[in-house]
Amino acid sequence: MKRIFIKRLSNRLPVLMVPMNGTASATILVMARVGSRYETKSEQGISHVLEHMLFKGSEKWPTAKDIAQTLDGLGADYNAFTSKDQTGYYIKVAYEHLPKAMEVLSDMIWHPLLSAEELEREKKVICEEIKMYEDNPLMHIGDLLEGLIFANSSLGVNIAGSIKSVSALRRSQVVAFHRKFYGANNLLVVVAGKMTSTVNNLLSKNFSLNRQSVPGVYKKFHSNQSKPRLVWQKKDTQQVQLAFGFPAYGYRHKNRLALDLLAMVLGGNMSSRLFMRLREREGLCYAINSSTENYEGIGLLAIQAGLDKSRLSQAISLIKEELQKVITKPVSQQELTKAKDYVKGKMTLAMENSSIQAQWAARQYIFEHSLENYQSVLERLNRLTPVDLRRVAKEIFNFKKANLAIIGPDDNKRVWLNLIKP
Repeated sequence: MKRIFIKRLSNRLPVLMVPMNGTASATILVMARVGSRYETKSEQGISHVLEHMLFKGSEKWPTAKDIAQTLDGLGADYNAFTSKDQTGYYIKVAYEHLPKAMEVLSDMIWHPLLSAEELEREKKVICEEIKMYEDNPLMHIGDLLEGLIFANSSLGVNIAGSIKSVSALRRSQVVAFHRKFYGANNLLVVVAGKMTSTVNNLLSKNFSLNRQSVPGVYKKFHSNQSKPRLVWQKKDTQQVQLAFGFPAYGYRHKNRLALDLLAMVLGGNMSSRLFMRLREREGLCYAINSSTENYEGIGLLAIQAGLDKSRLSQAISLIKEELQKVITKPVSQQELTKAKDYVKGKMTLAMENSSIQAQWAARQYIFEHSLENYQSVLERLNRLTPVDLRRVAKEIFNFKKANLAIIGPDDNKRVWLNLIKP
């Protein structure tokens, strides 16, 4: 990965340039610094709705079909995503098609039509998307857990909102939200991949519109949890889904990398502790994993599994037991080295993709307030020791702050809650 270059266009919009050797493709990514945590109660789901609406027509490409046919005609890989802190739009093309990709994406960003007719149609589509997630326990369990950890906060609200909130959104709200957040001072543009001198001219031509916006604000979240919490959703399923989690570190926290590595040791792959204990040794589940999620100022560590309802209590006890082990005894150097090598291998493979490079650079700039390349992160990873992982385990695995979400047919809340108590 070569050095990342930063420049500002005449409207002060920041641009990151990420040149990559040996590739004939390029990715153009536009990131808006707004997501679901910025929404008021009456706006819940609007960031995600707007993400959909930008593909429904713009001044030069007035219909969804026009946009799709143009991009498909380039053989492009294109998509968008909404999170709690950001909304992103990207197009990856053969470098020769980058001018057209930039033209399409900039017109979508600056000049979406946001048709009232299209909005009413798309709200129905999004409501079906919400139903799809809510009907799938494997997908929905994470939302339940975050709603528990971040209770009474916009962070605890589903990114897509609810059927009720989405159905109530008006075109005037969507237009106002776009004007408020999609200005030059709240956007970031990234170009990653093959790079020539013409890229600068293309950026200036397409993204120099002098439209400013109001930076988003949100209420900071501080966990004041003092006892374990549990949420159970009744669903007549053969398999029970569980998610076990703790509030953790946000972006830029000095211990975040150590916690990421600890999550890898616990449940990051098929040779991790939880996988070997619960699946291979006890035969309790088909899959189990642990992962971290980061936001501004706060994050979480979550463990998720699906298993037979008759063995749920046993699984909860064993998960807790494995968490207590990493508190009382440091992981071995051999185990730590294995986890480091896995992370390094996966990250190296991912970074061969210009879309991943673009998103990496964007997150570094917006959330880490740096332009650290991934090799530097790997160097910091290499310096972590078993003592570092034990220290974060002691800090994060405070069972007074344990949270357990369950989707399944039986209600044994009192039993389950007692199992996670300190």
